[in-house]
Amino acid sequence: MSIPNIILHFYCLFFISSYLSVGTSQAQPTMSGDTAGVLAFNGGKVLTLSDGFFVVTDALTHVNTRIAAPHQPEVLYYSAISEDGRWFIYSTKTKAARITYVHDLAKNGELRQLFPFALESATISVDGRSAFFIHSKTFWNAKLAAYDTQYWQLQAERAVASLTNSAAANADGSQLLVAAGSIVTAIHSKTLKTEKINWEKSRLTSLVYHPTLRHQYASINHKNVIEVRDLLKDSVLHTIRTNGGQITRIAYTPTGTGLISLDDTGNLIVWNLANRSVQMRDQGVKAYGQLDGQQLIVLKDAWLRAAYRPADTVTTQPDSAYLGKAKKVDMLPIPLIAYTPETNFLLGFGMSFIFHPQNDSTAVDKRYFRPSIITPSAAYGFSGQLQTSLAVNYFSKRGWHFANQISYVNNNRSYFFGLGHGAQRRINTTYHNDVFSWSGALTKGIGDRFFAGVAYQIRHDSPLDFDESPSLSVPDADGGLLAGIGPVLRFDTRNDVLFPTKGYYVDLSFTRFGDWLGSDYQYSDVRLDYRGFHALPILTNGTTLAVQALYQGTFNGEPPFYQLPYLSGDRILRGVWRNLYIDRQAIAVQAELRSNFSNIDPRYGYVVFAGAGDVAPDFFKGYNPGVIGVFGVGYRQQAIPKLKLQSRIDVSYTTKGHVGIFGGLGLSF
Repeated sequence: MSIPNIILHFYCLFFISSYLSVGTSQAQPTMSGDTAGVLAFNGGKVLTLSDGFFVVTDALTHVNTRIAAPHQPEVLYYSAISEDGRWFIYSTKTKAARITYVHDLAKNGELRQLFPFALESATISVDGRSAFFIHSKTFWNAKLAAYDTQYWQLQAERAVASLTNSAAANADGSQLLVAAGSIVTAIHSKTLKTEKINWEKSRLTSLVYHPTLRHQYASINHKNVIEVRDLLKDSVLHTIRTNGGQITRIAYTPTGTGLISLDDTGNLIVWNLANRSVQMRDQGVKAYGQLDGQQLIVLKDAWLRAAYRPADTVTTQPDSAYLGKAKKVDMLPIPLIAYTPETNFLLGFGMSFIFHPQNDSTAVDKRYFRPSIITPSAAYGFSGQLQTSLAVNYFSKRGWHFANQISYVNNNRSYFFGLGHGAQRRINTTYHNDVFSWSGALTKGIGDRFFAGVAYQIRHDSPLDFDESPSLSVPDADGGLLAGIGPVLRFDTRNDVLFPTKGYYVDLSFTRFGDWLGSDYQYSDVRLDYRGFHALPILTNGTTLAVQALYQGTFNGEPPFYQLPYLSGDRILRGVWRNLYIDRQAIAVQAELRSNFSNIDPRYGYVVFAGAGDVAPDFFKGYNPGVIGVFGVGYRQQAIPKLKLQSRIDVSYTTKGHVGIFGGLGLSF
């Protein structure tokens, strides 16, 4: 049972039976008095401060227990009554001392224990045998301590984050749940060891466990919204906006089918979670509690007792306060920091807008319920480059997929190393130009696995400006317009677009660039991209082996050298310089083992990867192998919780002796 955090406020935690309704309520005065000074109301007992004494009044018998208060009431930092009405606990906090007092109300308020710290939050197990305190908060951390309530002896203690503000114990007392900002940690109640960490989208307070289900809990987020979650599945079950004042307390009804909320304007609501409706409303409430399965104690301007009886009928119409399981749009700021030999350091900023699929009956198939992402970005390179881009990846509920990338680079700086196996990194020529590029594809789902449509590309390069006379023979340096279009076929069985752990993806496209589209170059481009994802029952949950094979070839014409197939870090082989390996055809394969450091905290992970590739004028005729290999490791961290959208940084080494460092957002493939 929970003892909530109260700083000169009243909080209460009483369970109301799930059959309460407005139509059967009847309020009857049982006591007189002003409730403005109520500090806490719990376990059928009301706590007030009067004439230097704490006064604990039994709401049913009216018996008072008087306990001497601190000489300076303003130093009161925390006060609460336990849910069973037995323990009164409060803390004082001054520059000189921090003290927590534990009084036994079952023994006329006898002082049972003193602790040399101030509480931030506390919870007591349902059986009443164990108490858990969050105390001694500093800038860096706080302490979580477990005590037995028979002798109030310390059983275990550990450090927790300084933002930790709420704790709850589950129904059987086997697990604690603590919240620190948006991090929710499940902790073993005996050893206080971490069992699971979930990173939520919101900053949470006022955690309460379901009375019977071990893995369900409710909380209040920083936007004043109630969220009900499944801890085991790490998913949101209900999202409720009360449209009132700041919510001060929530509690489950005894059966767990209802949830009770009270805000600072006095609105008391019982939410029926089974049919997503409002079952009861009351106003002007200071605090509330329950004495038995049919009586609700409500404190208003005068102390009133209201009895709620089982209703003959219960409203079952869904209430508009239920918002669903997720918001429609997430915004993710993306700082851009990179280094390449061409651009020097590159600094910029982007913003990803992630549109969550809305589950409704008009969708063709649930397989198309995939997030759509729009990302504008801009960056500046210290060698004088200005880069802007807009990426759109849209999935419609009717199976359409629109992928589009528009970019412009002012003063693009690149190296030309030559063509084929004869290229060497130490022999190069630097050139500058401006580049506009627009590429994408529009496809339609056929069944639940195939997509078919058209792909297109438009690109314009200004004439290439070399820093010095080229030491290598440059095939073409006039720039010009490229325009091409052609069919594309896709096969996609991935279980997730942002973080697949099983399934396959195959993309086959043919693009023809021709003067009939106004293109200055005429040739054909063929690409085949295969990706496979395999879940492995090793290391940690979610360990995945990802494999990719890529082929690109140009035929029937002469493309400019900067459009020839190539191998590099932005495509498939991390650690290889752009333009170092280019030719009329390119082929490469890579594999990546993805895993987390632990099952407890899936936010942090790592990858181990290796790959190989080659370029040639023609792999099918007179091919002379010159394969280059790449291998390395990488670090991963979730950028958006739940979606598993990751930020990444990789370090790679090639068989040619080159070292590369690469970063970005999302998977490498």
